[in-house]
Amino acid sequence: MSKLGSLVRVALRVNFGLSVFRPKALLKNKRDFWMIPLVGLGIVGVGPLIYYYLKLIKLMYTLLAPTGQTSVLLTFAILLGQFFILIFGFYYVVSAFYFSRDLEILIPLPLTPTQVMLSKFAVILTNEYLTVSFFVLPVFIAYGILAKEGPVYWVGAALTYLLLPVIPLTIVALLVVLLMRFANLGRKKDALIIVGSLVLMTGALGFQYWISRSADSSVDSRAVARVLSSSDGLVRSLGDKFPPSIWATKALAFGFKGEGPLNALFFIGLSGGLFLGLLFAAEKLFYRGLVGLSETSARRKAMSKETLAARVSAGRHPVRAIFGRELRIMNRTPIFLLNGVLSVILIPIIFVLLFNTGSGRSDAALLLVALGSKNPATAVLASAFFMALCGCLNGTASSTFSREGGQFWMSKVIPVAPRDQAKGKLLHSFGVAGLGLVAASAVIIVAFHPKAAVLAAAIAVGAVGAFFLTVLGMVIDLARPLLTWTNPQKAIKQNLNVLLAVFADLGFFFLLYFFARFLGKAGLSGPTVVAAVFGLLSLLGILSYRMLLRFADKRYPQIE
Repeated sequence: MSKLGSLVRVALRVNFGLSVFRPKALLKNKRDFWMIPLVGLGIVGVGPLIYYYLKLIKLMYTLLAPTGQTSVLLTFAILLGQFFILIFGFYYVVSAFYFSRDLEILIPLPLTPTQVMLSKFAVILTNEYLTVSFFVLPVFIAYGILAKEGPVYWVGAALTYLLLPVIPLTIVALLVVLLMRFANLGRKKDALIIVGSLVLMTGALGFQYWISRSADSSVDSRAVARVLSSSDGLVRSLGDKFPPSIWATKALAFGFKGEGPLNALFFIGLSGGLFLGLLFAAEKLFYRGLVGLSETSARRKAMSKETLAARVSAGRHPVRAIFGRELRIMNRTPIFLLNGVLSVILIPIIFVLLFNTGSGRSDAALLLVALGSKNPATAVLASAFFMALCGCLNGTASSTFSREGGQFWMSKVIPVAPRDQAKGKLLHSFGVAGLGLVAASAVIIVAFHPKAAVLAAAIAVGAVGAFFLTVLGMVIDLARPLLTWTNPQKAIKQNLNVLLAVFADLGFFFLLYFFARFLGKAGLSGPTVVAAVFGLLSLLGILSYRMLLRFADKRYPQIE
């Protein structure tokens, strides 16, 4: 096997170290049995989402079939998948390319910069296949079944899926390589990386906003007539600002007929061209961007146990001291900061971009406003769900112990009780969730203009729900913290605890929905249902908080 092949194989094995799910591994380590019900809870939550997503795809196909515009479903799925890669793929690229601890091992080896970068690019690409699978695969599969496509379509769908992340991911990788090449010229490297990251993400979000504004401004009766008069009018209208989505759609829909081969050639050609550009950048710029990355950490003086203990305990309450330490751990590592804090702001912004056009209201928004005006309890619970979702699906709580990595020994030797450390970490994690609640509230105010009482009730329910989910995520991470990672990205994005916490959150939301629905069908009034949900979440929050403190006292001495 070639050097590159061996390197890629090792990198993938390190990245997907999920042996804990093997039956033999579970039998050897019975402490991990608790993960099985969490996975089951995740299936309870994810299963209905996929079911309703498939029902929506079928409905849209049925509505579009008389117009002959069904292929626009493929365009939508391709655009959505590439957009998410363009935004969230940045985290993977920066972390894997420039903040992996294994770089200190790989660089001295007889490997070229291209081989090192390609091994990391292969891992990122594999992760992105998983990221877009939820958005893309159901559409591809449902379209093929509903349209009764033959073998050519299924082969084309597989090839399109394999190529789909290449274009946005290579664009992000090229921008990151250029950014890091110049970011390392300054003394404030971390600040430059964060600022550059924000600039790139703002550009990507601005591009998406420009597409939505352009689409909205062009909507009139004559434009609609022109679009519907052509068999690919909707495809061209939706993908006009990003032609690769049109090429992929036509290559998939036409196969070997008509425009299919030519568009397939365009799509493959652009993917290959950008990939060759990345190879060139790898050879010329990759190692130059790495030079000096470790200077800041090298200049920092190693802190002794006595100095650390004095800093933690002198003049401040232990909980406040741990909270400050958590802030420093997150702020000193750009990857932690971007993944944790920026995600809670990005989710509401993406919601606005997807559901709010240039005119300020989309059909989905108007529907939600109508529901809210007719049933305030529905508006309260839906808004609370959205707030809790924005605040908790960022991996901060479910990686709070894992982010310490090999430095966790400090938490065991400092003169602060484990339960006090858990309180400080909880304060930090819930603070991040609070940012998500604030951002989600701002979106709800701007988009839906709710009444003050509805908004206040939604914030109260969302806050207690976010508190419970934050504690739940911390308990999951404390049970099996991931302390051995090669790059900070793995502590969050490739941490099994984060995935388990997402499963638990989705399953819990689904069960809570049925609880509220059961109360409503039982004849209880809307305010009573909201009060019951608030009471249940408050009780769960109190019980889980006490469990976290007791579990911290018991678990800390056991962690090695």
